[in-house]
Amino acid sequence: MELLFIVILSVSTLLLGYTTYNLLRKNEALEDEVEFADTYLESAYTSMKNAYGRMKKVDRLGSFEADDESGYIFEEIKSALEQLNETYNLDAEEEKE
Repeated sequence: MELLFIVILSVSTLLLGYTTYNLLRKNEALEDEVEFADTYLESAYTSMKNAYGRMKKVDRLGSFEADDESGYIFEEIKSALEQLNETYNLDAEEEKE
């Protein structure tokens, strides 16, 4: 009877040890993916912020006309960046209530 009890406890201990190791391995893999995603998102945010700042500097005098081809493309890019600014608050202005 004691031998059966020892065998059952040994098997359950091994099973619990294996499942714990397996879950730990999966958790570490997910943590690596989250860290990569955070780094990628920070990089994308920085790129959008820099592009928005450069776009504001380029058109500081409003010298691009909307009636030629380059002016049209510039206005489209500026519009897209302004939408991103509204969504992600790239120039870090306080949100108005």
